[in-house]
Amino acid sequence: MRLGYGAFGIVLFAAFVIATFPYSATLSKVLAPMGLQVSSANQRMDFPFGAQLTDVHVTSNASSTGAPVFESPIVSVAPSMVSLLLFHPGVRVKASLYGGVGRMIARPSGDGTAVTFALSAVDISQQHIYEFPGITALGILSGTGDFRISRDDFEKNTGHGELSASGLTINSPIAPVRLGDAAGTFKLDRGTLTIENLKTTGGDVILNASGTVQLGPDPDTTILAIQFTLTPTPDAARRLGFLFAALPHPPGVQPYQISGTLSAPRLS
Repeated sequence: MRLGYGAFGIVLFAAFVIATFPYSATLSKVLAPMGLQVSSANQRMDFPFGAQLTDVHVTSNASSTGAPVFESPIVSVAPSMVSLLLFHPGVRVKASLYGGVGRMIARPSGDGTAVTFALSAVDISQQHIYEFPGITALGILSGTGDFRISRDDFEKNTGHGELSASGLTINSPIAPVRLGDAAGTFKLDRGTLTIENLKTTGGDVILNASGTVQLGPDPDTTILAIQFTLTPTPDAARRLGFLFAALPHPPGVQPYQISGTLSAPRLS
């Protein structure tokens, strides 16, 4: 009988914690050290536990325009049980993301945030946050990563991840360029993002890229040092010759260089 009462008490305690857990506030708190803030239209309980936020927008405190860096119509948030046991309240997040799904576990870590994420079947064509005039992209993106991010101390930013994509196509008013499938690995160490390897296959061109992105608090102070090569198929060399002619030199073994900042990149 006592065992039954004890079990019932544990269930009641768990139900109380789940029902009263400050989901939205905790999500905002764990993302704040990354310089991000969260807003949503409303919140409702998500059976069997957690909360569901609708019309979610995540914005950067460094942005002068207030444009979102992430948006989702529905985000489910639940407490991370491991984080609760370690007395570091964290959250598990599942978001509808451009036709696919994004999952994340985030918890406070020192003066920053520890983040583990997974993306599945994200349709690049459905996003409209990151756009270039006259250029659109098609493709399905997936990936995983583990990071520790601090907005105030970039030297402490570390982590690693990998991304893959299928059916990549870049559309422009001049001509579409098929990149096919892509796979890449990258790491973050002391505020520098290193593209260890990025390669495309099965498209009009084979792209091989590597390099570094020295992250700053905004695009004007984010420094690029990326090199890549392009190897077009014979058909693409004929069909897209006028595009390749506009590059600093013909495609081949000699790499192109991307330098400058994220807000003002230079190609050489």
